[in-house]
Amino acid sequence: MFDSIKLKLARIIVNNKTKHLQLKGNTFNNLLNHSNKFLILMPESESNFHFAIEVLNFLENLDKETVVFAQDYRVTLLPQKYRPSAIGFNPAEINKFKLPAADLEGRFRVLQFDAVIDLEKDENLFNSLLASLVKANIKIGFKKPNSDKYYSLQINNTEDNPEIIYKNLLNCLQMF
Repeated sequence: MFDSIKLKLARIIVNNKTKHLQLKGNTFNNLLNHSNKFLILMPESESNFHFAIEVLNFLENLDKETVVFAQDYRVTLLPQKYRPSAIGFNPAEINKFKLPAADLEGRFRVLQFDAVIDLEKDENLFNSLLASLVKANIKIGFKKPNSDKYYSLQINNTEDNPEIIYKNLLNCLQMF
């Protein structure tokens, strides 16, 4: 019960912090061709994390610059080629509502990328808030409750198998 109250309060906090932010109307023609610098928000779940690395490999094959955001201990699980540009965070940067602490929010408000991809398939207000704070032309994420407030391109995926989820995401990105 207490967790559900904290989740409701977290949703209110995120809504208040993002209500002044507006997503740009975008055309997705040549999305990949015109975007060179990507911020990738990695999923929390370990099984999803390992399959999400395929998205990083896909972007690397297209010669795109990627910055990966993940928990500190997960940065060490990334392939070596992605570690130098990775941004890690630790539990001290998460507040009691499971949202980013003020200093982490401040660091994200100044970041600029061509595109942000949130690879968390389940509702995660932490990633959603960070994705909304970054200055980017395109913000991509999976369809979740209230995701239309945070992402300009939403991927609808009802699959439970993480391998298939990220392959479907890659298929979708290749259309653009």
